[in-house]
Amino acid sequence: MTAPPVPPRVPLACLPTPILKLERLSACFGVEIFVKRDDLTGLLETGNKVRKLEFLVGEALALGADTLVTCGTLQSNCCRAVAAVAARLGLRAVLALRGEKPDTYDGNLLLGRLLGAEVVYCSEDEFERIDEVFARLTEDVRARGGRPYVIPESGATELGALGYLECAHEIAEQVRHGAPAFDTLVMTAFSGGSQAGLLMGKQVGGLSAEIVGIPIAHAASQVREYVGATITRAAARFGLAVDPPKAVHLLDGYQGMGRASIRKEELATIIRLAREEGIVLDPVYTGKAFLGFLDHLARDPKQFGSRVCFIHTGGIFSLFPFRASLSNLLDGHPLVDA
Repeated sequence: MTAPPVPPRVPLACLPTPILKLERLSACFGVEIFVKRDDLTGLLETGNKVRKLEFLVGEALALGADTLVTCGTLQSNCCRAVAAVAARLGLRAVLALRGEKPDTYDGNLLLGRLLGAEVVYCSEDEFERIDEVFARLTEDVRARGGRPYVIPESGATELGALGYLECAHEIAEQVRHGAPAFDTLVMTAFSGGSQAGLLMGKQVGGLSAEIVGIPIAHAASQVREYVGATITRAAARFGLAVDPPKAVHLLDGYQGMGRASIRKEELATIIRLAREEGIVLDPVYTGKAFLGFLDHLARDPKQFGSRVCFIHTGGIFSLFPFRASLSNLLDGHPLVDA
């Protein structure tokens, strides 16, 4: 029987990312709390997306593509990362963004435009039929003589999940070279693709830690289903000796008001970590997840074991569109809508 081909991979991330102890939070809760700084995987390609893009863009180049086509919100971290990778590699990027063109570019959208990405703004109805949008955009690219490669929202495919399978190998290697052996790894869960990668890595990479995700947008049931389906597809496609876990550990209830708004509790969490540890989270993803993490620690500091590591998956540029709410809270005024 012929073995499945090894997926091509383009080195894009600055690896390995460091693991740091959060001294003051550790003292506060009486357990050792660490953070893996996956917000430091690059500069403009920073965050968990670039780990996925190493494999997705690897496939794109192997297929001869010269244009990366993807989609997301106006403040999509993945779209910004795709634009940055495209600029670095001399490719074109086309971004289908949900929402109307703003009067002023900000955050990730500003960076995407600065990096030369072509932006197509989509209504809510159009975004609900994103496959039709992708079909139109890829046809336009081909009509101009280009060779498109589509990256689904957030890069959340079985191929993209290999980025966090490799992250699991990386953490296991760091432990072998002196990093703490963690009882639990905690991370933000949007679709669940990154958590699927870690769960696969736990099975094949010698990682012993429990993997816990905190959904920040979709219902926990949807994330669980996606994690299992992604692992099943990866096993079949890449010949991996992995199975969907019997249980996908998620901390539900921290989706807040979705990705377009933010609550005072989430901003307060961002302020706390910045002032106590000098680390900045973002309001849309990691701020929500870290709020859930601290909330569970406050209820039972030992529930994650004696050593727990939060994987900081990046997103700092989406902090800036929330400047009005954050400024008011920092100055002691009531929270305003972003």
